[in-house]
Amino acid sequence: MVESHSRDESLQPAVPQPFRSFSSSCDAETQRLGAAPAFAITSGKGGVGKTNVVANLAAALMLKKKQIMVIDANLGLANLDLFLGVKPKYTLADFFSAAVSLSEIITINRHGILLVPGASGVPKITELRHDQKLALLTALDALTHEVDLVLVDTASGISDAVTYFTTAAQEIIVVVTPEPASLTDAFALVKVLTSTHHQKRFHILANNVSGEDEARCIFDTLSRPALRFLNASLDLLGWIPRDPLLMRAVARSQMVVDETSDAPSAQAFLSIADRLLESIEAGVKVKGNLQFFFQRVLEADRAER
Repeated sequence: MVESHSRDESLQPAVPQPFRSFSSSCDAETQRLGAAPAFAITSGKGGVGKTNVVANLAAALMLKKKQIMVIDANLGLANLDLFLGVKPKYTLADFFSAAVSLSEIITINRHGILLVPGASGVPKITELRHDQKLALLTALDALTHEVDLVLVDTASGISDAVTYFTTAAQEIIVVVTPEPASLTDAFALVKVLTSTHHQKRFHILANNVSGEDEARCIFDTLSRPALRFLNASLDLLGWIPRDPLLMRAVARSQMVVDETSDAPSAQAFLSIADRLLESIEAGVKVKGNLQFFFQRVLEADRAER
């Protein structure tokens, strides 16, 4: 078991009853899922602000009166808890070691965002075995019937853990910045997910841009070759402006949506939250809920084996 942080009670609201009552077996036959679409938020390279995007989108969606669960799937280098202002007692490392059930590691922040915390500095969980994937998805299948939407914060790059979570989700959001390396690595990620894992639809979120023109330039740079050479469909989900107030919030490991709600970047996150909810109404329900997430990973894993 990893060394656990001591719990900061001032940051820990009471955990809702549904997340206290599950047994470690997580009986999926008696606890059925509601509609909880999963969005994987990923990137080709690190340093593009992906985890900050996840935290602020979760906060924006909570302001839309939605119950949100976020999964820190950056296994081994997790830090989403810092942005959410919590200190988890347990992490996924404890779950995978069979020390605790998944419901016991769920942490709730002061806004009501439910966090499935990843571990930090635990390299042995960065590569998941088949039985660990099965255990995680079985537990998630039982727990997520109480939420409206799931955001999955993946690691960066094209590792097995990244492709595992991104190919399982109903929708994939790729965070990219104007840096040439970010663009190159984002295209490489789309190429791998398209050619090897048969994904054909991606949302692009341009971060740290000067304005809409730069965001659309980034999108065009990715979407044209993706359509021509990969037959992949990309759409521009939205863009986050370069904002000193956002940078200040990041430096403090805080969310700009919470700290300065009238900041340009905060307003952008709220607009993107609206687009996510619109996309759910328009298409995600056709593909299913987290049961689809569960089935799809198992199918992909069987195919690889």
